[in-house]
Amino acid sequence: MSLERPLRIIQVFNRYLLAGGEEKSVGRIADDLRRGGHEVIQFWRSSDEWKRPGAPSKLKQALLLHQNGPVLDALVGKHREAQADLWLLHNVIPVVSLGIYRRALKENIPIIQWLHNYRPLSVGGSLFAGPRSLRPEDPWLRWKESLAGSWNGRMMTAWLSLAYWRIQRRGDYESVKAWVAVSEEMRSVFARGGWFTDRLHSVRHCWHISPPQPPTQDAGHFLFLGRMIEPKGVRFIVDLWRDPSLKDKTLIMAGQGPLADELRSRTPPNVRWVGQVEGEAKRRLVSACRAIVFPCLWAEPLSTVAYEAYEQRRPILASDMGGMKEIVVDGGTGRLLPPANREAWLRAITQLGSEEAARLGSEGRRWLEAHVSPEVWLNQFSRIAGEIVAR
Repeated sequence: MSLERPLRIIQVFNRYLLAGGEEKSVGRIADDLRRGGHEVIQFWRSSDEWKRPGAPSKLKQALLLHQNGPVLDALVGKHREAQADLWLLHNVIPVVSLGIYRRALKENIPIIQWLHNYRPLSVGGSLFAGPRSLRPEDPWLRWKESLAGSWNGRMMTAWLSLAYWRIQRRGDYESVKAWVAVSEEMRSVFARGGWFTDRLHSVRHCWHISPPQPPTQDAGHFLFLGRMIEPKGVRFIVDLWRDPSLKDKTLIMAGQGPLADELRSRTPPNVRWVGQVEGEAKRRLVSACRAIVFPCLWAEPLSTVAYEAYEQRRPILASDMGGMKEIVVDGGTGRLLPPANREAWLRAITQLGSEEAARLGSEGRRWLEAHVSPEVWLNQFSRIAGEIVAR
């Protein structure tokens, strides 16, 4: 059902300590909705608030994670002032709090929950317990994550798991009228876990494609873009570059995160670290690379790093898992490779010449132009929102 009028939407997002792809996606969603004629009122809080002087004690923070009354009061006040139609939720922990679902139910406010990772099905968001990958249909999923301390240690993981169990058991999620995954692969994972299958949708990230630029000279380096954390495969890719077959190839590591200092201190000489890059500096790095590498170790729902590569006519070498299987055409726009398989990754990197990279990158640009327009995204959102406001 299409929308009969523009909507007034409260967008709720709890920013992470380190900005990443999710925050950029949340900002793009707000911009695209505004371009589509909707009014978007952003209610953003930040995890950094609980790191500043005067922040609540650790014990108080744990309690507020379940129900942060003052923040939710402010949200409801903004809703009434704007006479909003619905809430569009992204991450809500820890500051906004999980009490948002019960408050919305009490106020009869419909929610669209955008799913950027596997929470709330998976406490840690990645379906991992330490190094072990978990099945979404596993009835002991949250217990295994709690024992592994998947989110800020065992105690906090167990506490968050209890919170998720409690709000699901008492029906607070009835306030969520649509759960929106960012890829069909992600939607199928939630469906396997039995997660409100009657309200599950998938809407792939869109992209505003810049006008074509003259091709940049291939400088021959390979590029990693992203957060320096274990699930991204950063340790694997840096260790891979110690192989003698790659001694004449350069890997550039762009991003920040907890593993950056550790890995930089023992990095091979042909690996360069440039920190966080944005804007024109990022565009230059991408446009001059041989390919972007995406050695992820978990089934990431969908990463727009492939879009960034395609926009500059560069291919991507990605792990064959998660949402990447939907946007990387193996042998067409890049390569899909077995996760953490040294032989396969070494072979793909050493065999990728400049001519083949140019061909794959050009195909990637054509794929991007055909599949991820903002118009398609807005139409999909309108169908979902139209069904909700018509009830």
